[in-house]
Amino acid sequence: MHVRVLELHPGSGDQPLSGTLRSISLESLVECEALSYVWGTPSGGEIDLGSGQCLSIGFNLKEALHYIRHPQRPRMLWIDAICINQDDIHEKSHQVQLMAEIYSRCESVLVWLGTATPHSHLGLEILSYLANSDRRFDNGSAPWERVPDITVGAALRDILERPYFQRLWVVQEAALARRVTMQLGHTCIEWSSGTPTRKFLARIKLAELSPSWEQSGQLRNAIDFQPMRELLEQSLATDAKRRGVLEVPSLLDVVHSIRHRKVVDPRDRIYGVMSLAVPGEIANLVPDYTLSWEETYRRFYDLVHSRVLQDPEASFEDIRRGF
Repeated sequence: MHVRVLELHPGSGDQPLSGTLRSISLESLVECEALSYVWGTPSGGEIDLGSGQCLSIGFNLKEALHYIRHPQRPRMLWIDAICINQDDIHEKSHQVQLMAEIYSRCESVLVWLGTATPHSHLGLEILSYLANSDRRFDNGSAPWERVPDITVGAALRDILERPYFQRLWVVQEAALARRVTMQLGHTCIEWSSGTPTRKFLARIKLAELSPSWEQSGQLRNAIDFQPMRELLEQSLATDAKRRGVLEVPSLLDVVHSIRHRKVVDPRDRIYGVMSLAVPGEIANLVPDYTLSWEETYRRFYDLVHSRVLQDPEASFEDIRRGF
């Protein structure tokens, strides 16, 4: 089975886009990247494919290609609007059936979010901190602790409310990826499937549960990580299906899912659902109302760090037996 890929020629700035379409086997896609983006306006640019062939492309795709092309070497890309003949209904129908395999076989999926704004750099810095750092949230290292809450809210909404996260296909395209590169302007963050994805998701949930987040109306009420969480959760589900294992909700998942329920005592956000966790998962976490909410959260954070962040591949049986 063969598919077309685009060899995007080097260039920089406003130089015209050019490339070459090549036919390769599905197995060879491991050397290519797949582009995931919002189609948007159907016209707005073109790319020279050689032999006198110029293909009209949408504005968003033109913008993405200008930003992602390398200045000195070609880049091998699978892009639906270019690599599938959009005028051939039979080919389009056949290729759509292959898309899951294409996105899972490619070396990585490049998610194009659009161009930068004054707020987007901080938003991407926060996501990068959650995706790639092991530092605690309560020691002053979190990016959101350095700036006013209203600025953090604007920065994260700038990312999470972009049209990309409203697309249906985003779930398949990014969730199937072996590695995701999320690019906004010239800035990128990366994470891989499996362990890094689980850690990324856990740190988002821990951030949303943290006392500083809970006590800030601007952060708690104005920021919705759901689009990012859904992408990561689908990636974990896809990975679990690949490996033939069952994804079991953890104590963190349960606590996070009920975080908006009303409680008189915030400590009950954790203590009130401990009976729903398997015994091995909550070892050494005993309800203690002499501790403040902040201290209770720190104990919970330490538990999650040891069970999820340090050993995110632990199986359900491992947790049930308490390792």
